[in-house]
This record gives sequence, structure tokens and C-alpha cells, in this order.
Amino acid sequence: MSALRKEAIDLDYGQGSVKYSPKKKRIKKAKKNINVIESFKNTAMLAITFILGILIVYNYAVITDKQMELHNLNQEIATLKNDADAYNITLESIKNTNSIEEMAKTYLGMNYPTRKQTVFVDFTYGSTETSEDETKSAEEKSNNILVGLIDKVVSFIQ
Repeated sequence: MSALRKEAIDLDYGQGSVKYSPKKKRIKKAKKNINVIESFKNTAMLAITFILGILIVYNYAVITDKQMELHNLNQEIATLKNDADAYNITLESIKNTNSIEEMAKTYLGMNYPTRKQTVFVDFTYGSTETSEDETKSAEEKSNNILVGLIDKVVSFIQ
């Protein structure tokens, strides 16, 4: 053997094919931990996505419920406005003076007052002579009979 050429000598100490490598075991544990961490992250992300999806669906349900309530209230407002308009139309027809007069004549039997039913009140201040009042009342009685007949004929014609 020359000094330039060195041959490798294999010495066998009885260990054979068993190789000791502590670094490989550490790598396997690290891979196992990484797999557990990755699966936990995936599960957590899936759970968060599921919870967010449920919250979104719940919020849409709440919004739809509020829209339905609003729609029902708008319909109720519209029906109440229509009822108020119908009542106003009915009220205008009732307030018509011609219809009131006709109803009073036909259903209640009311007519315009006659001269007999009219009472005149004198509001003059001071004393008046009673003799003039007595003569006026006698003349009015004779006129009242004639006026009463005329009023009855006129009310019958109307």
C-alpha cells in the first residue's frame, strides 16, 4: 500500500445494520405534531365557517321577518286610509242639507213652523201700554187662523 492510496477499512463491532439516528425520530415527532396541528386548524376553520354560515342564515331570517311585519303594517295602513276615505264620502253625503231636509220631512214628519208656532219676543226697554198689546193680540188671532190655513196648504203642497 502506498501512501497515496489509502484503503478504507470497515470495522464491525457487532452492531450490524442497526443505525442510530436521533434526528430522524425527532423529525417523525415533529411531523406527527404538525399533522395534529393541521387537523386541529382545519377542524377549527370548518367549525368557524359553519357557525358564520348559521349566523348569516339567522340574520336573513330576522330581516325577512321584519320585512313581513313592515309589509303587513303597510297593508293595514292602506286599508285604514281606504276606510277613512269611505267614511268621509259617507259623511259628505249625510251633511248635504237637501238630504237632511228630506229625511226630516219623510221619516220624522217635520215641517217648517207656521205663524202660530212662531213666538215673537219684544226686547224694547221701558214700559209699553198694555191696551195696545191687547188689541194687537186680538188682531193677530184673527190673522193667525187665516195664516194657519195658508201654511197648512203650503206645507201640504211641498
